[in-house]
Amino acid sequence: MWTSLKRLLGYARPHVGVLVAAFACMALLGLATGAYAYLMGPALRFLLSGGAEGFGGAQPVPWLSRLPREAVLWGFPVVVLTVGVVKGVGYLGQFYFMGLFSQKVVADLRRELFVRLTALSPAQLARERMGDLLSRFSADVQAVELAAMYTVGSYLRDSLQIVVLAGVALSISPVLGGVMLGVLPLAALPASKLTRKALKGTREGQVQLGHLAGQLQEGLGGMRTIQAFNGQAAELARFSEHARAHEEALVRAAWARGGVPGVMEVLAAAALAGALAYAAATHAMEPESLLSFLTAVVLVYQPVKDLGRVTQFAMQAGAAGERLFSLLDLRHPVEDVPGAVEAPAPKKGIRVEGVRFSYGERRALDGLTLELPVGKVVALVGPSGGGKSTLTSLLLRFERPQEGHLYFDGVDVDGYTAASVRAKFALVTQEPLLFSGSVLDNLRYARPEATREEVEAAARVANADGFIRALPEGYETRVGERGVKLSGGQRQRLCIARAVLSRAPVLVLDEATSSLDPESEREVQAALAEVLPGRTALVIAHRLSTVVEADLICVVEAGRVVERGSHAELLKAGGRYAALWALQTAAPERGAA
Repeated sequence: MWTSLKRLLGYARPHVGVLVAAFACMALLGLATGAYAYLMGPALRFLLSGGAEGFGGAQPVPWLSRLPREAVLWGFPVVVLTVGVVKGVGYLGQFYFMGLFSQKVVADLRRELFVRLTALSPAQLARERMGDLLSRFSADVQAVELAAMYTVGSYLRDSLQIVVLAGVALSISPVLGGVMLGVLPLAALPASKLTRKALKGTREGQVQLGHLAGQLQEGLGGMRTIQAFNGQAAELARFSEHARAHEEALVRAAWARGGVPGVMEVLAAAALAGALAYAAATHAMEPESLLSFLTAVVLVYQPVKDLGRVTQFAMQAGAAGERLFSLLDLRHPVEDVPGAVEAPAPKKGIRVEGVRFSYGERRALDGLTLELPVGKVVALVGPSGGGKSTLTSLLLRFERPQEGHLYFDGVDVDGYTAASVRAKFALVTQEPLLFSGSVLDNLRYARPEATREEVEAAARVANADGFIRALPEGYETRVGERGVKLSGGQRQRLCIARAVLSRAPVLVLDEATSSLDPESEREVQAALAEVLPGRTALVIAHRLSTVVEADLICVVEAGRVVERGSHAELLKAGGRYAALWALQTAAPERGAA
């Protein structure tokens, strides 16, 4: 926890100026609080004695006895009001500046989290539960925000008040003041044990909250399946188990946190009782001195208790920091090597040579070699799990080959920056991903500077301009979250238009039609018939009917290319491709029979 808290403090460095302003306000607050304690005894004694003599015949207050009684009677309320105004300004200023500080820190942290999330590979994100990621972005960041707002301010403000009030108490009675300060360390041992218990419960609570968010996200995404199999009871049981664990962890943490101010309350009462007993037994303190001392003791234990109370925010921030930094410390598997340069567009072609890649114990690619000539359409076909989509991830530098190399015109792509290599590909996946803006916004996502004429030209190439103009607001029509207002074929044609607009030299179609119904597939096929001729393209498909016009077809099984050739050549060879073609073309006839 302490390591993560130390790292979180690093986010405060750019905003030290705001902290200095907050500390100045806290200094006013501390001095005003000390003034209350110091003035209380002398002022009350003067008012009761008239400045002539003290309680029980004791000597009058020297510096007050020289003032006219009327001046003190009218002046003291003004002094109290002035101290109150100063204290109020201190409170207002420190809360404003600490609020500003916390928002700046959280904004920096959220920005860094977003940058890290968008910099990770799809495979890394797939290993994380989406709900847990969202929990880190919301609940964990909020814990840091509360700590920045209250804990940092409390440590500065309350520590300053403790120093000022302790100084007042020591100046009045060094003996009792020393006893009062000596009592404080007695709370260290029980407070330390309780803090460790609270930290453990807080950490468990944060983890369980991530599980709850993850299950909620899964449940909302799979509601059709849950209801279709009447799985509501099973989901409720899972949810209840995580909720119970979350509740128990936070209750344990709350019990431990509550023990810290409880210990401080007992110590404060003991200190007060000891001061009263000492004063009664020795008569060594004047009444006004005793009153000021007791006021200082009462006031000094309040910030001490506040420090114990706000420590819970620090513990929550520490536990949240551990989860946040576990994400921030992840690195993309393909990072640029020193001296990497911008990749040029390939003029001859792309070569994949002897590439091997495994997911744990499962081998996805096993020495695969492939040529992708410029201006040609190369198709990859074969059974699921053969490594076709893995090859796409390697080409787009989402992953790095564990063995083998990728070449642009004979130059190893490891010498190029990953972003510049990625920019040479336009990807269209099985799941057409659109954002919640307008049609125009989604198309321009590939190239924000594109003109309206260029956007419309790309849409016409992708056979999408007609249906776009038929929408209620044409290109300005908002498509809804993930394009929910459009059909599957329309969404996919927009994705193809976006890829065309990007002007990337190589087009990659990864199962672009496999999830579509027959009518939508025909629409997309018509769009591809306009897009593919003369382009450099890699087409990954299960349906062989979609790749018969490809210049080269490669059959991939168990991570290797086992056959290659044109559609006619592979049918004539009578190998794996011919068997797959017979299987797929015979399926409708068997269904009809």
